Amino acid sequence: MLGSSFFKAGDLVTIKSVCPYCGVGCGITMEVDDNQVIKLSGDKTHPANFGRLCSKGKTSFQAIHVSGRLEKAWLRKKKDEAKVPLEIVPAIQETAQRLKRIIHDHGPDAFAFYVSGQISLEAQYLANKLAKGFIRTRWIDSNSRLCMASAGAGYRLSLGADGPPGSYEDFDSADLFFVMGANMADCHPVLFHRMMARVKGGARLIVIDPRRTATAEKADLFLQINPGTDLALLNGLLNLFLIHETIDRDFIASSTEGWDVMPQFLSDYPVDKVAQITGLEATDILKVAEWIGESHAWVSCWTMGLNQSTHGTFHTNALCNLHLATGAICKPGSGPFSLTGQPNAMGGREMGYMGPGLPGQRSVKEAADRLFVEEKWDLPQGSLRSDSGEGAIALFESMGKGDIKGCWIIGTNPIATIPDRKKVIEALQKAELVICQDAYQETETNTYADILLPGALWAEAEGVMINSERNMTLMQKAVPPRGEAMPDWQIIALVAAEMGFREAFSYHSAEEIFEEIKLFWNPETGYDLRGASYKRLRETPLQWPCPPDDHQHRHPIRYLNDGVSQNLKNATDGGPPPAIAFPTPRGKARFLPRPYTGPAEAPDALYPFLLNTGRLPHQWHTMTKTGKIASLNALNPSPFIEIHPADARDLGIISDDHLEITSRRGRSVLPVLISDRVQRGSCFAPFHWNDVFGTDLAINEVTHDAMDPISMEPELKYCAVALSKVNPGTL
Repeated sequence: MLGSSFFKAGDLVTIKSVCPYCGVGCGITMEVDDNQVIKLSGDKTHPANFGRLCSKGKTSFQAIHVSGRLEKAWLRKKKDEAKVPLEIVPAIQETAQRLKRIIHDHGPDAFAFYVSGQISLEAQYLANKLAKGFIRTRWIDSNSRLCMASAGAGYRLSLGADGPPGSYEDFDSADLFFVMGANMADCHPVLFHRMMARVKGGARLIVIDPRRTATAEKADLFLQINPGTDLALLNGLLNLFLIHETIDRDFIASSTEGWDVMPQFLSDYPVDKVAQITGLEATDILKVAEWIGESHAWVSCWTMGLNQSTHGTFHTNALCNLHLATGAICKPGSGPFSLTGQPNAMGGREMGYMGPGLPGQRSVKEAADRLFVEEKWDLPQGSLRSDSGEGAIALFESMGKGDIKGCWIIGTNPIATIPDRKKVIEALQKAELVICQDAYQETETNTYADILLPGALWAEAEGVMINSERNMTLMQKAVPPRGEAMPDWQIIALVAAEMGFREAFSYHSAEEIFEEIKLFWNPETGYDLRGASYKRLRETPLQWPCPPDDHQHRHPIRYLNDGVSQNLKNATDGGPPPAIAFPTPRGKARFLPRPYTGPAEAPDALYPFLLNTGRLPHQWHTMTKTGKIASLNALNPSPFIEIHPADARDLGIISDDHLEITSRRGRSVLPVLISDRVQRGSCFAPFHWNDVFGTDLAINEVTHDAMDPISMEPELKYCAVALSKVNPGTL
């Protein structure tokens, strides 16, 4: 019953769950008394963190009990009316009726879903099932489009399926780490500490970044690259591997295809030319190639610094090229490892919540995949469409044009995150119906909602989260939801039932949904949850592939050609089956020549600086949770723009002055931090602060939405800006 007691006073219990922040997926242990989490610590038995937590994880329970929670539904009938509270059951009925009206009047493509890597696997699955299977709209996307789409697309093109081929265990046996476009010390601190433990044991650390980050400070070799020139460096390194014969020709011959075109392509990247493009010393580039060539096992790590680019997919392909050329993949201590930024972004990718995806690493573009899913969802053949939306940017652009009349936003805050945010605001203002499902009432996006639906937080509901390394952890319910809030999956199911789809959405628990998800085993890619269950997950996390009758908790190496979770591929020459087989038609990974071109937007006379955006260690995303925690606000209290001392002198700026940052799209005003961490002509600003915290703080006001044509991920990292001192009297 809503609002009923869960644990009475004096009933001190211990419950395990997973940290609700980054994609490392740290295990946590909560002590609960009288419906309150009174203490939280790291789970010492969890394979992702072994008890270690960052500052955000340690304080995560505080956000459960703060004021500002969305405890009831809110509704407005007309755009010019104020929202009024409404009980949850009639609110769900009203949501369904208004949603049905839009679809009836304008067709299924008039409605869109925009969901999140922060909601459970079960909620992600139901959102996609309702969107593609029953409403039949082609518009469903997620905030993972802004951070992980390029990595996913790159993995699929290079290796045949999305996701890292290795595991965190690789960090314990690698003898070299190559970190590029990722500030692990600030953004993935628990995994960073695991890496540094290995570095202290003798492994080398190479960091490539245009900013001297906290991660770079710990590097054995730090290369401060010109912004946006990473692809030239990656191609240049592979060319050096070829020249110095530090490639694994046996692995290339047995496990890859496409190498024959690479030598000619790589000849365009001699070290002197690459040094000129990247701004690096040729001797340093040679040293990187030498160190990797000497290593027996090496891991590359990257995240938004490479993904949020018009060349994001190419970056992943180029990194995979390096691993394939050296044979450093699908073996202990080796592999390309993209780091995710949300606790269930990996799960969402597996559920297909971006563009053409279907559950179990399938796609609407494949007839066999559509048929398989139609059978599982008990749909007539031909029900699933073969087309899909063109990503988050296109979704809101279509809404702004009036083609999409309504949207359902679940667990995310697009006004504070999508670049050139004015387009998102204009789209939400124009839409006939905006539904926002959230755990907190006051966010930038919720301001524009016509219906607010109260979602439960991670500690208030059951559900599975999957981290960067394919590890499943069960979120176990510790406290009851606030007010009339419900788990996200339950709200989706109830709305679907009210729309007329009751038979397909009559679930009674998250566990029931998980059992349905297990039906989507994919022997083509090795995606396999068949051996998992809530019963097992209550005992221990499980890493997929997780086949039936398998008692192993961990499966660190993916693409094992054992015929268990993945179809067995025989050798073409009649010999024994290879140990590793990639999920491509011939079982071989692909080399892909990816030419370097310049950044999407370069500085010019009007906008002479290049802005780089990023995260801070003690805040997270749009601060909906961390911004309510005093200890974190004391550590990262306010936004700033970081500029080089020489640029500060030229602008007549001293610390704590304010700078106006303008681009072709908008402006923001931030206090100045003078630091030689950034290069001259470049500047850096964190993106966490937005309208809820003050005016003119939104960095995504100035960023641009040029997209990677393959992944449809927007360029959020670099944009050309002008900087000018603000008169204190105008603040």
